[in-house]
Amino acid sequence: MRTSALPLMLTGGVARRPVAEEVLASGVELVGMGSALAVDPGLPARWRHDRDAKVDLRPIRIADKAVASAASMARVRRQLRRLGAGRPTKPGIDPKPALVVETVLQAVALRRYRTWLRGRAG
Repeated sequence: MRTSALPLMLTGGVARRPVAEEVLASGVELVGMGSALAVDPGLPARWRHDRDAKVDLRPIRIADKAVASAASMARVRRQLRRLGAGRPTKPGIDPKPALVVETVLQAVALRRYRTWLRGRAG
């Protein structure tokens, strides 16, 4: 029974068509597949011809859950940066170096933004 007029979206590790179909059949209206699509943007097209096509997302083996989550997001951002630069993805990218690189890139971007803000204020 639906209790909200808002559409319900499920995200979190969906990388196989049967899982996506099961989620949709349960009444969820939208399936988020950001991590899988960052690694293989053509996955939904592959599903048309191969129902069992999937993306293998290596588990993050970091004990601290907050750091593991940050490393997972950094791995996805690295893939998206590769795609944005016209390069192919690397499905087996190591999340630890990805976290270091993304942390440095974010620090540089933040420094640029603060400089820009100071220029606007003065």
